[in-house]
Amino acid sequence: MKLINVYGRCHRCQQPRAVFAADASWGQVPSPLCSPCWSKYADARASRSYVDFNDAFDNASDDELGAWIAPAKEAP
Repeated sequence: MKLINVYGRCHRCQQPRAVFAADASWGQVPSPLCSPCWSKYADARASRSYVDFNDAFDNASDDELGAWIAPAKEAP
């Protein structure tokens, strides 16, 4: 985790916190991120998943995106 600014606003949650650069291997990820948001992306990538729809839309293949949103289509 590379500190890029001691204090700033997280691009994802908009909270003023210490922020870090997103890992380039994660694909299109908003940057800078606070520690909690950075951890969400790190955990999602480690489990070969996505944080939210926008993340899946930007970074998943068509098949992965379809599998990721299929449970939402089946929910009542």
